[in-house]
Amino acid sequence: MNAAEPDRHRDVPTLELREVGWRGEGGASASLGFSSLAQRIGWVGDAQPLLRALLGQEPIARGTARILGSELGHAIADGVLGVAPCDPELPPTFTVTEYLEHAARLTHGSRRRALKDAALALSRFDLGGLAPRVLSRLAPFERRALGIVTASLTSPPVVLLEAPLRGLDAPAADYIASLCTRAGEHSRVIVSSGYPRTPSAERTLLDSCDELFVIEHGVLIAHGSPSAVFTPTRHYQITVKGAQIAAFSSALSAAQCKLSALAQLGSFNVELPPESSTDLLLDTALAHDLTVLDLEPLRH
Repeated sequence: MNAAEPDRHRDVPTLELREVGWRGEGGASASLGFSSLAQRIGWVGDAQPLLRALLGQEPIARGTARILGSELGHAIADGVLGVAPCDPELPPTFTVTEYLEHAARLTHGSRRRALKDAALALSRFDLGGLAPRVLSRLAPFERRALGIVTASLTSPPVVLLEAPLRGLDAPAADYIASLCTRAGEHSRVIVSSGYPRTPSAERTLLDSCDELFVIEHGVLIAHGSPSAVFTPTRHYQITVKGAQIAAFSSALSAAQCKLSALAQLGSFNVELPPESSTDLLLDTALAHDLTVLDLEPLRH
């Protein structure tokens, strides 16, 4: 995914979150914050809160968020972002061409231009054969392909692809991953995925990203290059806020964690026991009504 984009966007973050909190988020309460100039971003974890905010279905509860300088809720209308939800509802009687024409006309209003946009988008992904197909008869992987085409329809500077490989068999996942790569030839890409198995098409797709952000229960638990993120570690620094910090510390010790308190109140270095994950830290914080302010892997 090698994006070509206007110079005016060169120094503008692809994705920027500042103290963002989602409504109704599960797990420990948290504020999510990071900024990335990367051309290819991997969001490892549930991207539904981000997607709902982008589509105007559920605004963020607090903080600020921008995609290429546009506020999250305006990025699509501003023409900055194209979005491919994982499994959206599609009008069953439309053909692929009719669906793409309708999507293009919603963007700019011109029927003649919409016809050209639809044909060009299908040609760009070598999917011209789908043009006359009725949406209700598309296979799951073909629906995912249509989503990528739709997100890229008017060549927005950024496309967001939600879990494009979820639930697909290996050949279909490999094919859709290749379309994700192709989408990145014209736009910056934000792609979401669950934590991948190795080897798998998801792992290959994430390995092609410039920067990954691993998010669990609304908390950023790791970020960096794919090689850094996927290096196993059991060592973390966690900072929590609330009235039961001492009880939290005792509960972790009882769960066989090795921890040491840092100078900042509520901040600990923790070594997790074998076969455990950061869920232990997050669930324990939640059980003691604590807010997780920070959770970072420590590399030794």
